[in-house]
Amino acid sequence: MPEQPEGTARVAQHVRAALEAADLSAFGDLLDAEVQWGAPGAPFPVCRNREQVLSWYRHGRDAGVQARVTEVSVHGDRVLVGLRVTGGQAAGSGGAERWQVLTVSGGRVAGIAGFGDRGDAVAYARQAQVPDRPAGPVRWPAPRGPLADDRVALRLPGLPDAAALQSYAAQDGGLDGTWVPLAAGASLEDCRALVRDWLAGWQGRPSFQGPSLVMVQAGQERLIGQVSLSDRGAGVTELAYGVAPDYRGRGYATAAARLAARWLLAGGLAREVELRIDPGNIASQRAAAAAGFSPAGTVTSEVPATGESYHDLRFVMRPA
Repeated sequence: MPEQPEGTARVAQHVRAALEAADLSAFGDLLDAEVQWGAPGAPFPVCRNREQVLSWYRHGRDAGVQARVTEVSVHGDRVLVGLRVTGGQAAGSGGAERWQVLTVSGGRVAGIAGFGDRGDAVAYARQAQVPDRPAGPVRWPAPRGPLADDRVALRLPGLPDAAALQSYAAQDGGLDGTWVPLAAGASLEDCRALVRDWLAGWQGRPSFQGPSLVMVQAGQERLIGQVSLSDRGAGVTELAYGVAPDYRGRGYATAAARLAARWLLAGGLAREVELRIDPGNIASQRAAAAAGFSPAGTVTSEVPATGESYHDLRFVMRPA
């Protein structure tokens, strides 16, 4: 039987308070022991229990990720939560709007579904069918071979990369900075599902995290990071990247961003490549400049539910 709206409203109130205070202990008290977190229809849940959910939030907090609540609304046994997320290694580019829909059962949060599109989140919160994303034309054909310099190489993901991802998930601090969308303790099957999802993005099939390229040290095969591509329209491609904690500070992200951008531009796959960077993220601004990106003003985004707007610095690379 669905949770009564009054009970769901109380949970929603406590969720807002816990998130606004960044109080993981209070948030954890609201979660069912077997809470699941992932996008509806995703090939794997990001988290499968309370401890994994809290570990995900904890890693993000420790890496400087901040989430500001922009809206909370109750729809039967579901709660729509809007977030403005800034900081962190994984974004490599600046903040973003995200939405979560919490399903409440027995007075606790039993499910968390994540969305990058508010319309999809609202539809799910109202228990309507979220439209399928059909396969479409391939936006970027996959590189025919590795993109490499004397420091780093970018290549297509492969199922053997799942073992490396699982080793990071099992390592204390191996996912710090939320550089890859996995939870601490992720299973080998979870990691294989992520690799398959990355590959789906190169094949024009529905993908939640792809397309992405795997980052490795020059002459090596072990995954040390990843670069993802997003279509901003009008021939503009946005890059985002993440590097495993033990490999940061060595210039790998700078080299990877440069390689990916030059490949896109040289092949006519983009007329412009951009990074979106939070104004307070000085390290990412320096990395962008070192990679050959130039400042190009700011980009303003609006939170539809509140009318609030925020600004990111925009760095771009164009054909020489």
